Amino acid sequence: MTSDHWMILIMGMALACGPVLLVWLEDRTRARGAAVPSLVTIKGYNISPHSAFSLVIAIMLIYLSYLMRGIGLGFVFMVFGFVDVIVAVQNIRKSKKPGS
Repeated sequence: MTSDHWMILIMGMALACGPVLLVWLEDRTRARGAAVPSLVTIKGYNISPHSAFSLVIAIMLIYLSYLMRGIGLGFVFMVFGFVDVIVAVQNIRKSKKPGS
């Protein structure tokens, strides 16, 4: 791999950490007792700005993996993207209030 490929991989790893950090920050905000705003509520599931931005990052990583399908890094970005989708969906599932 060239130095450009290594730089792309490092930037992708940093981008992949974004949704995990956003979910962690949202959990810490809820633990302090502060309210987390909801952009949209669908069937009792609240989509917060943290979750929405996490999904945007995940979709962007999957799209980048599609664009880089000629080189070996495409698969790595696809894995990063799907892991971030799972993190964001789990965060949205946690947001459902009991009884709704």
